[in-house]
Amino acid sequence: MGKEVLKDMVTIQAKLIFGSNEDKQAVLDLMRRWSSCARFAYSRLLEGKSRNELKRELQGVFNLNSRYVDDAIMKAKSVLKSCKEREENPRKVIFGGRSLFEKLKKRHINGRAYKELKLEWQERRKGN
Repeated sequence: MGKEVLKDMVTIQAKLIFGSNEDKQAVLDLMRRWSSCARFAYSRLLEGKSRNELKRELQGVFNLNSRYVDDAIMKAKSVLKSCKEREENPRKVIFGGRSLFEKLKKRHINGRAYKELKLEWQERRKGN
């Protein structure tokens, strides 16, 4: 087998307008499952699993097609590669942002402000 080549990932932002609430919920569910798949793939890459083994497992667990799973694995590999390039501990990666996570962990705010902060972190984590 040849050396595996990592492709660069291009990310774009767009505002989606939905004709119905069902369409919106379907897209949000897909985004949630894809983000979970990428985080799961990252954890399994840290354990040393191969791409093919991981791809089969992820398709079954998250009920995503092979293109989505490939993209999730590519995202996980790029996060891992970035961590290694910056000489950081790859086991300490926090998806959704470390600063938001640290604010939530301190619990220095209560009530509505805390709920808004938690919602913002969850949306970042899910890729919304």
